Parts: sequence; structure tokens; C-alpha cells
Amino acid sequence: MSQLQEEGSGPVHGFLLSTVSSTQPTETGTTHERTGLDLAMKLHYVKAVCIYSAEAARELTVMHVKGPFFPIFNQIPWISGRLSRHDSGRPFIKCNDCGTRFVESQCDLTEEEWLRVSDRSVDESLVYHQPVGPELAYSPLIYIQMTRFKCGGLALGFSWAHIIGDALSVSHFLNLWARALAGEEVYCPKTTDSERGLPNPNPTGKEPGSIKRVDPVGDLWVAPSDSKMTTHSFNVTVKNIKTNFGANGNEFEILSGIIWRCIAQARGGGGSEPVTITIIRSDPNGLKPRAVRNSQMISSVHVDFSVAEAKLEEIVKSIGKATDERSEIDEIGESDDFIVYGAKLTFVDLSEVDFYEAKIKETSPVSVYCNVQGIGDEGAVVVLPAAVEEERVVTVTLPEDEMEKVKWELKKCGLIKTLINGE
Repeated sequence: MSQLQEEGSGPVHGFLLSTVSSTQPTETGTTHERTGLDLAMKLHYVKAVCIYSAEAARELTVMHVKGPFFPIFNQIPWISGRLSRHDSGRPFIKCNDCGTRFVESQCDLTEEEWLRVSDRSVDESLVYHQPVGPELAYSPLIYIQMTRFKCGGLALGFSWAHIIGDALSVSHFLNLWARALAGEEVYCPKTTDSERGLPNPNPTGKEPGSIKRVDPVGDLWVAPSDSKMTTHSFNVTVKNIKTNFGANGNEFEILSGIIWRCIAQARGGGGSEPVTITIIRSDPNGLKPRAVRNSQMISSVHVDFSVAEAKLEEIVKSIGKATDERSEIDEIGESDDFIVYGAKLTFVDLSEVDFYEAKIKETSPVSVYCNVQGIGDEGAVVVLPAAVEEERVVTVTLPEDEMEKVKWELKKCGLIKTLINGE
């Protein structure tokens, strides 16, 4: 059943909603439990967009795009289920095959015209997003938006409830779709409890520095915020990071150190600068097999010096000593409502997320965007591979009244060449 939505006022319009689900019914009564770490992420949503050229995607119909999702949901039925609560109040997923919402839309621009804007945060309009709730039994966990550009190019946008998995999970899901589209038989191995477990299952008992308790939100899973947040995205080259900013560390750690210092300087230093940050990145142990789950490592960094005045080498060195807090989060994740992204200034390393492997006719996306919905007032920085191997896409989400100051600091230090609109 499809439902025509009111057309938007921008270049993306004509939203038509339908449902994609399993073609094989799941056994009645099947449920899927969430870990404490999953539950701690419930107020966040991963938003991702892959844009394909007209040459690769022009011949794809809506059914061509929809079809490969069916076998994936057959094998991972719980991601197309619905949330419910035990008598204790703890959320779980009912594998009832209610499906994922699929959204068709059109764009009045060509794919080339759309990509002329250097700030890729414009891709947010290619993601149809609705939060979970207020009626859990009727809320899809995933929204998939298919946008057709005027030239025949195609964008696939995903809004993905973080309670079911991280950005690696979204890329894994998209890669399964691409393989199924190419005619491959996809296989999703079952994940055992031990494989879903954490590498260090013994929490220290300390309150994790990377999360923030918030007032209970009930069944409408929207992260509270005291600030109006805004997002800016720009590209940097690995060569620029390693050549012009002398510090030991990988490019993500150096880049995080540069931006951390710029934000501290924009906030005026002193008591207002962030001295505790959160680092979110892939598990270095590389949990196998690849699956839909929250396997990202969440670490905390605290320093006792002024970041605004510190040398970059000292800042990067502290980032390298980040402390993994997943076990502590898992221990308390079900006890209250939390935010993780933006609870402290958060840096997210998605360098190992392989969206560009999701190929159509052996052609990678020409552009990929990824960010998180529900970022807290301290802000977040997401670093993602770009279409050009030696580039990175950096997406910064901060309170609106801070953004121009931070962009000015980024320009002063040479990380970005021009401000928005070329100023």
C-alpha cells in the first residue's frame, strides 16, 4: 500500500511512501533482545546518502531498487520488526515482519548540479526521517528514500535507528543490497550472543564520561537539546593533514586534534572550552562476522590542560590514550535515557566504513554522506572517506551560534580554504 505525501517546497519533492518487508513469514513470537549498549544509543539515528551517476542508475526502476531488500529482510527479519516493551519496561524487538518504510521522491536538479555545492550537508534533504514513537508498535526502524535526479541519477538515503546498529551496520546493509542487485545470493550469518558481546565484559563501575543522562523521553525517542544545532561539511586531503600539521598519529587523530583546538579557541578558552571528548571508531579487534549490530568502540579522553593553548602534538597524544567505555555503557544502558553523540564533544571515525563498495553495474557512488541525528549540545565531528581516495569528508554539527566562529578558526589554521559561499 502506498501513500502520497505532500510535496516539499525545495528541489526534492513528490514523496510516495510504501513498505518493504520479508517475503518469508517469521515464526510467530520471535523476538530480538537489545544489549545495554544498544539501548544507550536509542535516541540517535544514523543518516546516510549514496549518490549514483545517471550512467550507472538510469535503467533502475523502483522495483529494481526494492527487490534486493526482500532477501535481506528474510535473513535479518528483526530489523524490519517493531519495538515493544517487557513488563519491566525494557525495550525489545518483535520480529513481526511489519517492514521498512520506502520513500520515492524526485529532484528537479541533475546529479551534477546537486553535487556542485561543496557543503554536503545538503544531502540531509535526501533522507526521510521520522523518530521512533510515540507508538512503538507502529514505528519503522529504517526509512529508505530513493530520489531520482532529473538526469536519471539516483540517491539512496537511509534513516537508521541506532538501537539496531551503527554506521558500519548501515554500510553492511547497503553492500548486501548491492550484491543482491547484481544477482548474487546474499548470506547473513546468525550472530551469537558471544559475538554480540564486548571484548572487555568487566566494567570498572565508574560512570562513563562519554554519555549524558537525560530526562525520561517515554516512547517518543527524540534527543532533547537546549541549542539549535547546525551542520557544515567540507573536504580535506590526507596530504594537507600530514604535511602541514606536524604531529605523530594517524590522520583521524591529527584531524580531531586540530578541530578540537579550533572549537576550544572559538569557545574562548578557559572554563568554557571542552576538556573531555568522546571518540567513536571501529573496534580495532574487528569483530567478525560483519553483521547488523552496535560494535563501534566508544572511548573517552580527558585532559587537564588548556586545549586552546596547547600544542597539537600534546592534544593528539592524549587522543591516542582514549579509554574504551563500552562495558560501562553496556552495564547502565538500560537504566535511564542517555545521549552519546554530543554528550561531550564527539569525534566519529568512519574511515573503515565501506559505502563506496556498494556498486551499481560495478560503479561506486559518486558521493557519500553520513551523519547522526540527535546530536547533543556539545556537538560532533564525523570523518568519512571521500570519493577521491586521498580525501576525507568532515561533517561538523554544533550549536548555531558557534558555527561561524569555528569555521573562522578552521580557516585561520589552514584546514579549510574558504568559508561558506566563498567568503
